Amino acid sequence: MAKSGRSGLKKNLFAVCAVVAYALIGSASGAWADEEGAELAWKYHCVTCHGDTGVASSDRYPNIAGQNVGYLVSRLNYFREGQEPGNQMNAQAVLLSDEDIQRLAEYFSRQAN
Repeated sequence: MAKSGRSGLKKNLFAVCAVVAYALIGSASGAWADEEGAELAWKYHCVTCHGDTGVASSDRYPNIAGQNVGYLVSRLNYFREGQEPGNQMNAQAVLLSDEDIQRLAEYFSRQAN
């Protein structure tokens, strides 16, 4: 009987360890993704107009922090394709790959508005 109790304890301990490990890995990958997104935001000069975290310092530029990922992806694709001639975003977005657009959209969507 005691052996069965130990076996159950080992199973519970394993389950708890697995949950903790998953949580730690998940938060580490989220932090890594945010770091990578921030680097891309600087590399492609998003921060110049939209701020470090997507909150613009001027009313002239939209705040993009906390926006929906799909919306940000669609807007960046729109500008990359030159759908709005003369918009200053066209020159910025044309440099972005699909992967860059996705990472930037995910980064800015996670920022506090």
